Amino acid sequence: MTNAISFVNLLVQVGFIWLAFRSIQGIHLETMWNRPPRTLALLITLLAIAIGEGCASFVIGFFTTLRNLLLTLK
Repeated sequence: MTNAISFVNLLVQVGFIWLAFRSIQGIHLETMWNRPPRTLALLITLLAIAIGEGCASFVIGFFTTLRNLLLTLK
C-alpha cells in the first residue's frame, strides 16, 4: 500500500511540474526582452519546479488530510 501511495505522489508531483512548465512557456517570457538572457530556459525550468512542487504538495496534503479525516470518522 505504501509503495502505491509513493508512486501516486511521484506522478502527481511530475504532473504538476509539467503543467507549470507548459503554462510558463505559454506566457512567452522571451518577448519581454529585445535580447532574451541565455539563462531564460533555466529560469523557466526552476520556476516550474518551484511552482509545481508547491501545488503538488498542497494537493497531496489536502487529500492525505481528507483520507485521515475519513478514517477517523469510520
